[in-house]
Amino acid sequence: MTQATPKADFSGMAGQKAGAIVAAIPGAVPLRSIAATKTLVYRPLPAVVALCSFLALSAIYLLGHTEAYMAILRLYGIDPFRFPFVDISGSLAAWDCTRLGIDVVEHDPCDVLGRGYNYSPLWMAGSFIPLGVGATGTVGWVLGLLFILSLTLLPPARRPWELALVVLATNSTMVVFAVERANPDIILFMMALLTGFLAGGFLPARFLAYLTALLAAMIKYYPLTLLILSFRERVTVFLANGLAMAGLIALFLGVYLPDIERGWGTIAVGSYFTDLIAAKNLSFGMAELIFGLSGRSAHTFSFTLLGATFYTILVLNVAQICRDLVTRAALRPTFSRIAGYERIFLVIGSALIVGCFFAGQSVGYRGIYLLFVLPGLLAIARVAADSALQRLCRITAVILVLLMWEECFRTGLKAIFARLCSRLCATIEAISRGQACTVIYPKSATQCAFGCKIARWTSRLSSRSTTKPKDCPRSTAP
Repeated sequence: MTQATPKADFSGMAGQKAGAIVAAIPGAVPLRSIAATKTLVYRPLPAVVALCSFLALSAIYLLGHTEAYMAILRLYGIDPFRFPFVDISGSLAAWDCTRLGIDVVEHDPCDVLGRGYNYSPLWMAGSFIPLGVGATGTVGWVLGLLFILSLTLLPPARRPWELALVVLATNSTMVVFAVERANPDIILFMMALLTGFLAGGFLPARFLAYLTALLAAMIKYYPLTLLILSFRERVTVFLANGLAMAGLIALFLGVYLPDIERGWGTIAVGSYFTDLIAAKNLSFGMAELIFGLSGRSAHTFSFTLLGATFYTILVLNVAQICRDLVTRAALRPTFSRIAGYERIFLVIGSALIVGCFFAGQSVGYRGIYLLFVLPGLLAIARVAADSALQRLCRITAVILVLLMWEECFRTGLKAIFARLCSRLCATIEAISRGQACTVIYPKSATQCAFGCKIARWTSRLSSRSTTKPKDCPRSTAP
């Protein structure tokens, strides 16, 4: 019986030799030291850029240059309200009216827009805190500052092109929109960040992570998807934690279910052609486009049936893509090779975004949770041995950043399209007045007129946005 001869680890020997050579060179800097220095620089840089923009916009507004402030936000693709932090203003108004004994679930007279409070009624339990609408500016500014500072805790980029993507994502339209409105989603973002750090610790810390996730869900419902982190626990721990969470949820519903049911009916919905994020936008938007071009009403059973058919096809396609990714031989070992917190935050961001995407329509600022996803995608692309997987993650990361700027692109293209449409229609009308369209270019004039009709109809569709100042809802999904 022969004994197997152990193979020499030439990679380790090469590393030792390289280390010895570097150490022998006077003044040489170790590679690990260079990597550590890069990490120290790359980690805070996206947040520093965002902080500079935040302070600059704050100064512009406080110095009285309101028109310039509004113009900058419109360049981002944001339709601003007449004052900043309008969403946290609504939440503080709910506390004001609750202290006066006024029911704010369906209508809040203390709010500048009279919005009912369709978030969790648990928020009203904090009305003992001595803050109200008068503190909107201070509370909104502090929340924005804390949110930007918390971005330094996300896993850092490691390469220059990764850093460029993270900087663009951190300063994107979705992030600026969330901070400008001071929507409670930025509070939930920080709670999700805390959940991620606790989830990487020992069992007591992980249990605190699940409690933090549950508290976030009791504020705004959809963070309940964060409890997916408990699936990695041992069976006994998973069952014990599940029973504890179920008991707390049952207690919460026992106290607040009537108010939840009343508030649920006031959750707004909007057009399928604006900045609202939802799975049903594509399916029902296609159905509305088909019915609109044919001149048929969208408020019919056949419209709902067509939209539901498209939706089912979409869900089945997503399920197939997920199956292909899960069964991909290179993905699992690569996923296990990336750093622990990169894995955790990738799961957190994916769970929050997917939950919101299929639950209903969400305003664009909910895309801030993509900031959790980006470091994980970049990490997989960095360590993957499979070139196809590398390419997939890199392309996905780029598309993700483009999506975070989507509203800037949409409003810019809409303005260009509207200008071109106006000139086209004016040309057609001028030709028609000269009666040249039917004599010289009958076919072209007919096509142009039809194109003008489509352009006007599409413009009307895209103008039905629920994020205009007159409506200004906090969100359209629970």
